[in-house]
Amino acid sequence: MTITRRTLLTAGAALPFASALHAQTWPGDQTIKVMVPFPPGGSTDIIGRMVAEHLQKQLTATVIVENLPGATGTIGVAAVARAKPDGYTLLMGSVGTMVTNHFAYEKLPFTIDSIAPVINLAETPNVLMVRPDLPVKTPGELIAYMKANPGKLQYGSSGIASSAHVACELLKLRAGVDAVHVPYKGGTPMLNDLMAGTIDFSIDQISSALKLMQAGRIRALAVASRTRSTQLPGVPTLAETIPDFVSSPWFCVGAPAGTPRPVIMRVNTALNSMLADKAVLAKLEGFGILPVGGTPEDLAALMKREAAQMRELSTRVNLRNS
Repeated sequence: MTITRRTLLTAGAALPFASALHAQTWPGDQTIKVMVPFPPGGSTDIIGRMVAEHLQKQLTATVIVENLPGATGTIGVAAVARAKPDGYTLLMGSVGTMVTNHFAYEKLPFTIDSIAPVINLAETPNVLMVRPDLPVKTPGELIAYMKANPGKLQYGSSGIASSAHVACELLKLRAGVDAVHVPYKGGTPMLNDLMAGTIDFSIDQISSALKLMQAGRIRALAVASRTRSTQLPGVPTLAETIPDFVSSPWFCVGAPAGTPRPVIMRVNTALNSMLADKAVLAKLEGFGILPVGGTPEDLAALMKREAAQMRELSTRVNLRNS
């Protein structure tokens, strides 16, 4: 055996030991940063601050939130992808930042494998909703109406490749109908036009439109979650009309690829315990957010399924932001 080969073998054998040693001493007295790639105040930021607060208690470490918005979250994700994979930088991610953006941008400074999955924390169900005077009361009636009026209805979204855009295009694909996309610069102006009857329908987050639906200013036809929503108990799931149709934007935690597995599992365990906290659950419910939890492998499998769906959709629909 040559010295070079012996050196390589020794170095290779030392890597797992070094990783385990790092996990034993982590986090020590160093600060953990939770990167939120969106401005303060939104759902991702709200959950990110809950994550930071809980990790600080569970790990007896200093945990801070850093907001780095821009380019639909890609600037913040790029910063995490470049960070040292030592467990001191975490990403507060979402289906958009983890999957959709890879089909919405021609070039990104990172790949879908640049962020290691840690845990899928929660999801916020979408709801299929229509303008109050549209002569339909069920998803089946809406689909029949669109088939009778091909290309005449307009649906709104908060922008190209947004959750609403993707969900409505999936509805068109799965139901075999046509409608015109009207993108807006955010969810509020879109909902205002839906109430006014300027557009006909959308599929957006329950939390954004719940009060408007309860007031009768927008009509809810179906929730796009796996099960019926406690917030809209009388509204069926869209899957009851279109089998297996689920559109529930999710929120997760990731870390730079190469972060030691023991560190990832410590964060995963701490955040699964957060989802068992009654105060946390009550706060999430108040925002219309449902807890999920699970293993890093569960999140990896979800990302794989979402990517396959987006890949199919992107061959039929232009999802490009640039």
